[in-house]
Amino acid sequence: MKSLGIDIGTTSICLVCYEEGREKLLFTASRQNEFLPGTFEQDPEAIVEKVKDMLAEAERNGFGAGTADTMDSSAADSIGISSQMHGILYVDADGCAVSPFYTWKDEKGRELMEDGRSYEACLSQSLGMPVFSGFGTVTHFCLSRKGLIPGKAVKLANIGDYVAMRLTDRKSPLTDESIAASFGGYDVQEGDFAREKLEQAGVDISYYPELCRRGEAAGTYRGIPVSCAFGDNQASFYGALDKPETQISVNVGTGSQVSLFDSRYYRTAAADIRPYFHKGCLYVGASLNGGKVYEKLAAFFEEIVYEFTGQNIQAFDQMARLGAEKKETGLMITPSLYGKRGEAGSGADAYGTVKNLTADDFHASDFIRAYVKGMADELYRMYLEFPEEIRRGRTEIVASGNGIRKNPLMAEETAKVFGLPVIFKDTQEEAAAGAAKAALDLLA
Repeated sequence: MKSLGIDIGTTSICLVCYEEGREKLLFTASRQNEFLPGTFEQDPEAIVEKVKDMLAEAERNGFGAGTADTMDSSAADSIGISSQMHGILYVDADGCAVSPFYTWKDEKGRELMEDGRSYEACLSQSLGMPVFSGFGTVTHFCLSRKGLIPGKAVKLANIGDYVAMRLTDRKSPLTDESIAASFGGYDVQEGDFAREKLEQAGVDISYYPELCRRGEAAGTYRGIPVSCAFGDNQASFYGALDKPETQISVNVGTGSQVSLFDSRYYRTAAADIRPYFHKGCLYVGASLNGGKVYEKLAAFFEEIVYEFTGQNIQAFDQMARLGAEKKETGLMITPSLYGKRGEAGSGADAYGTVKNLTADDFHASDFIRAYVKGMADELYRMYLEFPEEIRRGRTEIVASGNGIRKNPLMAEETAKVFGLPVIFKDTQEEAAAGAAKAALDLLA
């Protein structure tokens, strides 16, 4: 059986055709995703149009959605959707977007309220659980307090939910637990929003979407089932790991995450606990600093060359060469260019640092090696904070995301700091493949 998988990422949108039992994808297509100028917001309609354009491209190449009664063996049997998590948009009674998509990078929650607290700090304290700027609940709370929710809005949804709505002609969003939990203010053990706590904190929960039941599809597209959108972290994990009880997932995209699966629930403040396809929980350490900070280093070198020579270069290949030549360095760099969740941009931990700079280490190769090591170190520190019970028995790291797949230095430093081998699966575009694979489960 075949399935199409759609992944709506922060910087790119991709579509794949996955065949059950095969690691190699039959078809891939991608489009750039981008922020609206001067914001961390995105255009929902532009995203929908790119998805439809890729579906048409897949069909032209013989891997279309087909129809429910087709006899074409190349046609897909289902469509799965994976989406960047946390963010929200608002829809009206007709199911049309009436706001931009406020992504996980949105910083409204860091703004200060009248009492001097940030919106994220106020809500975290009121709920008794951590929520951060960029989480849908924090964005919704902030917009509500400011009177900025569009007048025609009746429900909030994630961008993946919205794509599912537009493909299936739904009028209201239907949200999977993996996306719902990413909004914040969700009780993983109860499998529902912490509605009483949210109301007591002043959050208007009337906008919250309906939660889908296990195995429930969002609807159909040309007669085949379309999944509710899955969180990209869970989808990527599902697409990449075949022995989740003994493997560690390290994903480096725009941001980065280290994730472990366990069928048991352990209450811990050290990890974001996320529901995982009704099989158990993912324990996730998430960083705002991933592939994007490495791009910043490349941009830094490119700027220097241009300012001194007037030449435009692409720095990535040279950075890989220089970094590979320098296996060890005494230089220490913490590349926290985007701070940490819960940090409002102040305090020592909210900034990157450079330490142990000497004449011997004052070279580009040292900076590159130390910079990447700092990225890997952050993931390892988060991993060590997980409960020992779930860390026990891990034997290898399965790496995914272009920020590590296309950066051998990151893979090398990750293996070194964890003390475990790093492997890559043949399946690329892991989140889209995982969504496609999960969508086939709807047919079981």
